Amino acid sequence: MSESNYTLLIIDDDDFILTNLELAFANTPYRVITSNNPFKAYQLVENQKIDIVICDIVMPGLDGLTLLEKIKDFNGMIQVIMLTGEITVNNTIKAFRKGAVDIFFKPLENMEEIRKAVASAARRLERVNTILKRVATKDKMVP
Repeated sequence: MSESNYTLLIIDDDDFILTNLELAFANTPYRVITSNNPFKAYQLVENQKIDIVICDIVMPGLDGLTLLEKIKDFNGMIQVIMLTGEITVNNTIKAFRKGAVDIFFKPLENMEEIRKAVASAARRLERVNTILKRVATKDKMVP
């Protein structure tokens, strides 16, 4: 699977952030979906093939840490990158404990770093897929 086969879901209640991130990934190989509603975003996770998520931590109704936990419970292979404007040690530690692969702080000043984090998540998925293919091939060969 190449990067062009990966779907990136961006979740943030701030439409300005959503637009900026969508523009940052406009000329990349990822299929990009955005949502400003964490409940609808989780429905997308359940109903579509989502590979990588960029998610805000502080959102009304369903906070990003709870959403991260729900996403990882649903499919632990989804790579999740968190965003936050409320920089706290507690939020940062919780995000990593719940399975986030990276975290970025608002205001987002370096979109290139976020693109690199997504590319790294895609490489991680590529590696996992390679391993799974090898395991599947070996299982077929065992009598």
